[in-house]
Amino acid sequence: MRKVLVLNASDNIAVCLVDLEIGEHIEQDGLNLNIQNRIPRGHKVASRGITKGDGIIKYGERMGHATSDIKVGEHVHTHNVLGDRLSTEQVK
Repeated sequence: MRKVLVLNASDNIAVCLVDLEIGEHIEQDGLNLNIQNRIPRGHKVASRGITKGDGIIKYGERMGHATSDIKVGEHVHTHNVLGDRLSTEQVK
């Protein structure tokens, strides 16, 4: 059963198709993820390491930027991402 979905080869996130639990291991579609946080279905998980200030790429397009470093397997959501449409912060 598929647990995550990568929408574009250049994405650095994957969409969770099921609720994921801490410690869960996913090997699928060339990904090797150890889940670091509980992640609800429909939310995003980092499929690559993302450095603070880097773009969050979904559908091959930048949708925001990381407000802190995000490790592979971590939840990618409003606590560590600022959407570009809402951003008033300067990205360096």
